[in-house]
Amino acid sequence: MMFGRLRIEIDDAEIVAKALKPDDLDWCYCYAEDGRLIIEVKTDKIGALLNAIDDYFINLKAVIPVLKVLKEYL
Repeated sequence: MMFGRLRIEIDDAEIVAKALKPDDLDWCYCYAEDGRLIIEVKTDKIGALLNAIDDYFINLKAVIPVLKVLKEYL
């Protein structure tokens, strides 16, 4: 079993975690803790671990600018 955990210091970690929730599965998920975004992946396959982390980063890349624009207009 492989286990990966990313701790990312990011503004509005709670909001970002909620935005990424649709990508969560039983074996990979994210949540906010102490102002950080936590991404955890548990799998037997290295390819699945890499793909899950890559998917979260791609979605993070999309969420951050949207959140920035929303904050400017709210």
